[in-house]
Amino acid sequence: MPPSGVAVYEQDFESLGLTDPAALSGDGWFYFGVVFDGTQSPPAFKFDFGPFPAPNGPQTVAVADGEGGTEQGAQQLNMYSNYECCDPAQGHRNGTDLVESIVFQELTVAAEDVGKTFAFSFDAKRGNINDPANDNCINTVNPPCDSTANAFIKTIDPNNNFARTNLVEEDTTNLLVDWERKTVSLNLTDPALEGQTLQFGFQTVANAFEPSANFYDNVVATKSPTAP
Repeated sequence: MPPSGVAVYEQDFESLGLTDPAALSGDGWFYFGVVFDGTQSPPAFKFDFGPFPAPNGPQTVAVADGEGGTEQGAQQLNMYSNYECCDPAQGHRNGTDLVESIVFQELTVAAEDVGKTFAFSFDAKRGNINDPANDNCINTVNPPCDSTANAFIKTIDPNNNFARTNLVEEDTTNLLVDWERKTVSLNLTDPALEGQTLQFGFQTVANAFEPSANFYDNVVATKSPTAP
């Protein structure tokens, strides 16, 4: 069951066109990419790009069909790495970079939101992430190049060079092959959050074309009074 509270976003992906290139961007989804040098420990930031309106495939994210059960219906969200990133010398193509792909919704924290709890819930099912039949890991990469995935809520401060002020994550790297319900929540207790940007969505980090896909559905975001 979704968390109680006032829903600020709901999507079951049933009404979004499978072949419509603007299906996800028209629903408010954005895409952001970051590239790290995976030969260093910890991986070193190289560059980022975006945010851009989220595509509906062929890279990063797409409306999918045929992956749902009774509660997921006919269409779902398929989230995976941007395998076109970035040029012959960087990203997936050089074999050592780590490519972070982020797909998200965002809103502004209003004064009346301070003191509430923001919850992000969704159905999730394992895709082909880290499929051993398509293992492209290069042993010299540090850290190991198996793909990782998360769902998240974060806040960023546009008045402080977009510094991140909160991050809550739910690891979705090792999902079950059957659908399960997940929830991430953040208490908006700090008055300084007023006017900041709240983002929620899905993320994956992959290297050297390693498989990274997961399926998500029945996304619900709510605001509710924080329990004492």
